[in-house]
Amino acid sequence: MQAFLIGFSIPFLVGLLFPLAIEVRVPSETNRTRWIQNCPPFSIFMLSAFPIAMGILAVTVVDLHRSLGIDVFSVRTYGSVSILVTALIALIILIAFASVIVFHDFCSRPVGPYILRPSVARQAFKLEKELRDAAKVRTHAPRRARGPRHRPISAASNQHRIIEYQKMVQLPTVSAVIKQGNLVAAAYLGIGLIGTMCCVFYFWFVAVLVISHQNLSHGAISKLLTIFILLITWFPMRVHMDWYQNSFHNSNWLRESNGFWLGIVLAAASLVFIVFITRPDDVALVCAVMNALVLLFVGIAGKFKPEWLHTAAEALQSLPFVYFAGVYMIFLFVTGAIGIRILSA
Repeated sequence: MQAFLIGFSIPFLVGLLFPLAIEVRVPSETNRTRWIQNCPPFSIFMLSAFPIAMGILAVTVVDLHRSLGIDVFSVRTYGSVSILVTALIALIILIAFASVIVFHDFCSRPVGPYILRPSVARQAFKLEKELRDAAKVRTHAPRRARGPRHRPISAASNQHRIIEYQKMVQLPTVSAVIKQGNLVAAAYLGIGLIGTMCCVFYFWFVAVLVISHQNLSHGAISKLLTIFILLITWFPMRVHMDWYQNSFHNSNWLRESNGFWLGIVLAAASLVFIVFITRPDDVALVCAVMNALVLLFVGIAGKFKPEWLHTAAEALQSLPFVYFAGVYMIFLFVTGAIGIRILSA
């Protein structure tokens, strides 16, 4: 119980920084609570699913150490100094990549006026309201109200304001974050960094269990699955946050949410490791079936919906290199871990 309380309390207290920073630094006349409500990855997730998952992870680490003597930083767990060193180097590289990606995800796209200092924020909030109102008129105006003289506001007529707004709410460099960002921006980056590092550690920890040939109890496997289920609740929350922050000024908001798509890759890789731990004899069959399904989808899409493949190809070729490198590192780590497990069997 003590391990759970420690694992739960630390991320919960860290998660509290975001809503507290919103209450302290965002002007009250802008309805600041809407940013808490519509940024669920930093409010709901970080104050519920994530700390519970980290509490269960802490209990799992302690229980496996007591019952099976598993210490992920000990040579005894791996059976070889070289494998231990390789695993630690992989962890350092993964954390380094995660840190870069968190900063890039924040700096490479517009966020919202709530991250800005007061000198810039008021104008940004005003422009945000104008653009949201214009988007509502274009999208939700009832057709019966559109007489012959009605001319809906076009996206083109708003383009200059959209560009201005996007420049205002995007902090593209560390210098810009320091000069223009407020306490909310610091909380956003800090919470994102800590949360991502914890998820990377979970991914690495499960991989270590695969490499080290651990025969886990049903209780330990259930805990690992529960952690996975809790962590993937982040995805629908991230979609909602991106929609709220970007849909009124960027129609490609989901496609350009590179952090979201990279998170899906990391989640899929973690699931492969969990399947390997649960049913090691079936992992080859599962991978073969998945590959066959992907090939089948590509074949059918190429025949009947070639524009889908074109969209996917465009998204891949426009992907920033740091995300491509992140996908490559995850793929390399997964194949390397499973290869080590099979070769040492």
